[in-house]
Amino acid sequence: MSEIINREPILPIRQIGEDNWIENLTSFLDNHDVEVISLKGEKIFQKTEQYLDWIIPLQTKDYFFNFGDIESSDFMYNLKKIGEWEVLTNSIWEFVSLNFQTEETDKYIVFSESPSNDPICFNRDTGEVYLFSHDPIKMAKVYKDFNDYLLNEIVEIQKLYAEIAFDSSKEEIAYKENLLDGDGIDFDFRYLKL
Repeated sequence: MSEIINREPILPIRQIGEDNWIENLTSFLDNHDVEVISLKGEKIFQKTEQYLDWIIPLQTKDYFFNFGDIESSDFMYNLKKIGEWEVLTNSIWEFVSLNFQTEETDKYIVFSESPSNDPICFNRDTGEVYLFSHDPIKMAKVYKDFNDYLLNEIVEIQKLYAEIAFDSSKEEIAYKENLLDGDGIDFDFRYLKL
């Protein structure tokens, strides 16, 4: 059994784009047996932006350019490859078309899936991250941006490796609410589903 090393999570980065963020995140991932693989070339961004009729936020583009071909069951497991992103309206989730208006779902780009295989999306106007859930039927803002989505994954891999532990779920919720805050976030829904 692994010994708990840290009382609180270690954050190798705070912000995509900060000084040495690529080196720091690469080192962190190497220490967690995640092979870092960057995307080759920028054409995939141009093709995806053209297909989606959307400009990918710079912060998100920077992450995917440097870490976008990672395949790991421990880190960013359900993250889609950039060429697999799609407008929510055109997605495979039948509950979305049955419960949400097309005018609403056209505003969202699917880039990942929740542990229960629900779509996690960018709001194309703001870059905020939303979750559409089939149980309960609901959509809500869960992160203010992709950077917070990444920070959550950094915390989760440390939990998986038993490097950190929270005394209770209440303590974990409070820590993540402080770290991953923002206006309009449905914290309870995020904790329930993610």
